[in-house]
Amino acid sequence: MNRGRPSLKKLLEKVKSEITVFHKEMGGFPSSLEANEIWKDIWLEETHHSTALEGNTLNSREIYKLVEQEIVTGNKEIRHYLEVQGYSNAARWVYEQAVESYKQQDKIITVQHISHIHKLLMGPVWTSYPPVTGDKPGQFRTGPTPRIRGSSLKLPPSGDVPDLINELIEKINDGPGDLSVCEWVALIHAEFEKIHPFSDGNGRTGRLLMNYILIVNGHPPAIILKSQRPKYLRALERAQSKNPDYTMLAELVARAVRDNLNKLMLPKLSGEEDLVPLSTLAEGTQYQPSYLRRLAQEGKLKAVKEGSLWLSSKKWLQEYIDSRSPRGRR
Repeated sequence: MNRGRPSLKKLLEKVKSEITVFHKEMGGFPSSLEANEIWKDIWLEETHHSTALEGNTLNSREIYKLVEQEIVTGNKEIRHYLEVQGYSNAARWVYEQAVESYKQQDKIITVQHISHIHKLLMGPVWTSYPPVTGDKPGQFRTGPTPRIRGSSLKLPPSGDVPDLINELIEKINDGPGDLSVCEWVALIHAEFEKIHPFSDGNGRTGRLLMNYILIVNGHPPAIILKSQRPKYLRALERAQSKNPDYTMLAELVARAVRDNLNKLMLPKLSGEEDLVPLSTLAEGTQYQPSYLRRLAQEGKLKAVKEGSLWLSSKKWLQEYIDSRSPRGRR
């Protein structure tokens, strides 16, 4: 654990508290009409980072032009544009379907969900670049057992994939049990990647499936940044070892969930007196959440405590700013 960073236990407690406030006090997930641009920004950001983790070279501007304006810019390999097109289609479906399923309290995951995600994801690519195995988008691998480049992980034979996926789906539908949602999703993600059910697109499919599961369980999606690739791969390796350790992967997921939780809370901040977590209140200001927390603890910023979570409002923050001396003393 890095100095100054909370333990995983404290981080997971914060996520749980913030998720509770988000749904109980702030109405939960905004609809696409309420926060269309925010939802769009999240799935476009995921498209950029998740494809970049697998070697895609399109930057965020090229992705926006391609997805939103259907304009091809840059001079990249055609395959990279098709990968982005497929991922953005799959991500949009995942987010829209998962939010609707959450509102209907439908948490069930099926083989069809996984196959459909892969079909949307790999359809554009495999139309022009079909795999040598002859597999179709959405179809589990049928050829020789593949090897993961740079990994010592031994994958199961292709013939075992359907049964292994069915077992994994049972674990998903049994729910997190005593684990936090972030820990449970980290475990599920590591096991999915260990099965490696498709001949290609497993990492991208796995991350989209992870976000579907997060959303139907009331959590924002988690975006693993391309800059986190080395840590993400190490975390997966630890989680897939003979003595599995999911802590690093669970931390990555929990921090990514908090990042997107703040973005989804922003539409709720229109009310000056609405109470929100300090991490959300700090968005777009010069203040860090830790600084606002210290002000709240010292009584300099009006705030209320719900469990271990401090809540304040735009109005109270502005009152604090107005109370500062001209020289900037706190």
